[in-house]
Amino acid sequence: GDNIRHGLNKNLGFSAEDRTENIRRIGEVAKLMGDMGIISMTAFISPYIADRKIARDVHEAAKIPFIEVHIDCPLEVAESRDPKGLYKKARAGE
Repeated sequence: GDNIRHGLNKNLGFSAEDRTENIRRIGEVAKLMGDMGIISMTAFISPYIADRKIARDVHEAAKIPFIEVHIDCPLEVAESRDPKGLYKKARAGE
């Protein structure tokens, strides 16, 4: 996620609207890769079902498989393993 946020999505923060746009853009890029026959694996924190649905719908409309994997990790554990302080930024809406 960091690489995307330093490049393609560098103009986005962590507000609900920016998170939606972040996932939408990632979904579109993965779809473009799928159009070329490239299998893409992405790892992003996406707390909103509606945002993940947008990415799924883009793939399904193009007849490209979309597989979502959920990692069940307590928030406290994820925050304790966050050396870059991204969870802190997200809580602050940055």
